[in-house]
Amino acid sequence: MMAMAGIGEEKEEILFSDDSEATRHFDCLVGDIEDIILSDEFVNLRENFMKKHCYVFSDEEENKLEYMDIYKQYTSLIEGHIETELSARDSTFSMQAFLQELSQCGSLDGEVFDLLLTFTDFLAFKTAMLETKQSEESGSARLEDLLQVTRLG
Repeated sequence: MMAMAGIGEEKEEILFSDDSEATRHFDCLVGDIEDIILSDEFVNLRENFMKKHCYVFSDEEENKLEYMDIYKQYTSLIEGHIETELSARDSTFSMQAFLQELSQCGSLDGEVFDLLLTFTDFLAFKTAMLETKQSEESGSARLEDLLQVTRLG
């Protein structure tokens, strides 16, 4: 579909547009999830869990049985928090339906989807745990821990 502008204006070409109700609903849910995972409450919840359990993980090909127990705790904690928050915003929300819809979307980019992938992909979760472990062992500080806010004047 090609939309033509008036004389002297630039042409706008629309290659694909999916404006269905389902797509709009999915996009709204993703926006709500982004708001939730950027909240201090969520960041602290996830970081505390990761820091508490990251030392159990090692960068070996063979996985220990306790990794799966920790993974199940993680998905339950994080999905539960997100589901509670989304249900408060949308009474028809279903995490199971959303995760199914997410898995059918194919390739999705962005930090929100990277985080959501840790719910459905054990290897992504293990990688996140190993990154947390490395950060903790190297003493890497978070940017917000390095900043000091002072009042001027």
